[in-house]
Amino acid sequence: MTDPVDDLTATDGRVIGQRAQQTRRRLLDATAALLREHGALDVKVLDVAREVGASPATFYQYFTDVEDAVLALSVELVEQVRPIQAGFELDWSGPDGPDLVRAIVSDYLDFWDEHGAVLRTMLLRADEGDERFRRVRRQYNAPFMTAMAAKVRDAQQSGRLTRSLDPEATAGALLAAMDRLPNYRQGFERRGTSRAAMIETVALLLHSSLTGRSLG
Repeated sequence: MTDPVDDLTATDGRVIGQRAQQTRRRLLDATAALLREHGALDVKVLDVAREVGASPATFYQYFTDVEDAVLALSVELVEQVRPIQAGFELDWSGPDGPDLVRAIVSDYLDFWDEHGAVLRTMLLRADEGDERFRRVRRQYNAPFMTAMAAKVRDAQQSGRLTRSLDPEATAGALLAAMDRLPNYRQGFERRGTSRAAMIETVALLLHSSLTGRSLG
């Protein structure tokens, strides 16, 4: 992924040029790779710098610490998840709805497979009360929440879902399920539950809970 050219700055506030952007990108990619291998608590600035053949001083030109780099990676995910969020804005009530939902769930599992280390760190820091990560989490969640709550309201108006359901609570519960499933997936697979079965189950929950229709 390439960064926007006009708004990237060093830690001292200077707008950085193309070569510096490439260095920053390498540091971010190295941070993401080390997160996948070791987890957030075990990644040090020295580790990231060594991974790209640079000094810690180079790292500190762009980020104040490893958590600052993880925050930058989290911000990127807000944009990268947009195509999946767009799928929630489609009409799921027609005959092609079930297949649309299955494809979206599959894509979201793939997204978690690729970015799970950053996503888990973002959610953990947000849960711990770090306002920077809470702000990013709100930006990440908002399109999911808005689209799902709108589907519940539409189904309620059409009489397919009971009006006793709170649209926001329903959307929040389903988003939580989507975000938790990847963390338990390996355990499910060890017990014999296939990826296809997990996709089908989550797709059924989403489709029926948001549209009031059978997945079929």
